[in-house]
Amino acid sequence: MLHHIVATIRIADDVDAPKKNGVRSGYSPHHKFESVDHLVSGVHTYANDHLHYPGETLETRISYPSWEYFKDAVKVGDSFDVLELDRLVGYGKVDRIL
Repeated sequence: MLHHIVATIRIADDVDAPKKNGVRSGYSPHHKFESVDHLVSGVHTYANDHLHYPGETLETRISYPSWEYFKDAVKVGDSFDVLELDRLVGYGKVDRIL
């Protein structure tokens, strides 16, 4: 799979409905960047295939099916929310664009 960014992701433990069942590589939440006027879906790849839980901070490689439509709006250092529709489940920050 072609990855587009490397980001630091924190799985939120300070929200109303934390992601208690955990996530693993292949997880595909929505991302909300301030510089992009719509939600974008991204496929997460973690360093291992373990389950990861609220409170963890992970280096994550992310692939976006629609990358070509918003790639110019995303910069290193940009922060974004990780969502399941309108449910906040985490926070991210762009470390590298690949």
